[in-house]
Amino acid sequence: MIILSKSNKGQTFVFGAVLLMASNLIVKIIGALFKIPLTRMIGVGGMAYFNAAYTIYVNFYQISTAGLPVAVSRMIASSNLKGNTKEVKRIFRLAYWLFFAIGVVGTAIMIILSRTFAAGANIPDSYLAIIVIAPTLFFICLSSAYRGYFQGLQNMVPTSVSQVIESIGKFGIGLFAAWYFLKVKGFELHVVAALVISGVTIGVMAATIYIFVVKQVNDRRNPITYGADMPVRSSKSLLRELVVTAIPIAIASSIMGLTNTVDTFVMANRIPLTGITVEAAGKFYGTYSSLVIPLFNMIPPMIYPLAISAIPALSAAITKGDRAECERHMNSALRLGALLALPCAFGMGTLSKGIISFLFEDEVIESGSRTFSSIDLAAPALSIVAPAILFLGLIAITNAILQAYRCEKYTIISTFAGIVVKFVTTFFLSAVPDMGINGSAVGTLLCYFTIMSLNIFFMITKIHYVPSVRKIFLKPLIASIACGLAALFATRMLDRVIGSGRINTLLSIAAAALVYLVVILLIKGINRDDVMMLPKGAKICAAMDRFNLLEKAD
Repeated sequence: MIILSKSNKGQTFVFGAVLLMASNLIVKIIGALFKIPLTRMIGVGGMAYFNAAYTIYVNFYQISTAGLPVAVSRMIASSNLKGNTKEVKRIFRLAYWLFFAIGVVGTAIMIILSRTFAAGANIPDSYLAIIVIAPTLFFICLSSAYRGYFQGLQNMVPTSVSQVIESIGKFGIGLFAAWYFLKVKGFELHVVAALVISGVTIGVMAATIYIFVVKQVNDRRNPITYGADMPVRSSKSLLRELVVTAIPIAIASSIMGLTNTVDTFVMANRIPLTGITVEAAGKFYGTYSSLVIPLFNMIPPMIYPLAISAIPALSAAITKGDRAECERHMNSALRLGALLALPCAFGMGTLSKGIISFLFEDEVIESGSRTFSSIDLAAPALSIVAPAILFLGLIAITNAILQAYRCEKYTIISTFAGIVVKFVTTFFLSAVPDMGINGSAVGTLLCYFTIMSLNIFFMITKIHYVPSVRKIFLKPLIASIACGLAALFATRMLDRVIGSGRINTLLSIAAAALVYLVVILLIKGINRDDVMMLPKGAKICAAMDRFNLLEKAD
């Protein structure tokens, strides 16, 4: 078990982000190991039940809790910097009971209205899976209170470990349930989906127990004796700040859940207008939600840690009134986000069909006399939505910057505008013949582009920070274009030599990644400031300086 100690307080912004990135990478690998065989076992039809319930849960989770951990971490970071430990404890206590109440109410609503939600998604039998996943909301609320507390102290270890525990529970229990209750017992698909999704609930419950125990042990081992005589704001004042801060952050943070909810309630209802049967439309949705969205969602969570770590670090710098330090944190977050997102967007857009074919089995979808290939449906949709990887990553980071400067209300405007664009685009394009799931992909792309653009506008006009396109985006863009061209060239060459297949895709991905790494190092696309904030940063810089591979510090 990992315990908070005084040394944990020395974590830098980038170190905390790297820690969360590592855990998110493990979570995504476990998720892929879960979703890919699960889709093969229960098909896109079974995944439609699973994803309908999971999307509704995620939307409830985002609306209920997304803003509160951020608000808690920001308030705790500010009070902790002042040495006001008594106020830190009061903030946590208020947050805990607020989360507790939200979890109880949210779980009750999901259970009571489960059939209504299922009917609205045009997948009525998904109600059972919604009931099973509902208690997850209660446990994730409690877990989020603890995560906000530790993140405010700039200790990302408990959050990282708890995320991995959640994924292990989902993976182990979910796959066993799919195999046993479908292959051995022969239960109906909607029942199997409900039993599979129980792994999510059990995994989150285990993670909540873990992070609760960590805090209890830390409190006993590291009693805090300083700052007890400092004045503390009233519970009413702290609660007001917590809620007022959290509401706009929650709305802005719920963007992915809201876009998926639009897909859940619009696609299955609008696609039949093109002449596709209702059953086939459900499988179209299952294809999009099981083949396209999981691949798209693999990358942004690698960037979210930059936003999570940036908020307490920026809040502390703002409290000190150190503008130069603030700009260093903002530059680093945006630069690292671009370094991660751009090559993935180019690579995934170029290799969409090969990646999907590598991971998933093709499935024939019948609609009257017409037949469709699930891979042929998913590949163009993934290519369309791939550039949004960059947009969504930058949304997370710019949201964090605006939130740290207490400009979170402007993120509501951005998010609302993006959701309107998403709904209108998906609503009309999904009913266009031969457009199908591509309509939703276009809607998602335009949604995220709208939000990102407005966030940058507000960042420039409200906090007077203008990101340098040349310093932050130019070099990663050059290397990413090279990455995409390498992927395209390698695929065509390998098709001629060994033919299409999984080996071809793996070699093409490897070639693209190698080209990106070589080019970004040759053009000095990695900044010294960013490396110095890593563990052993000075030694890494010294090694890279031997080959003159680092860009000068800001």
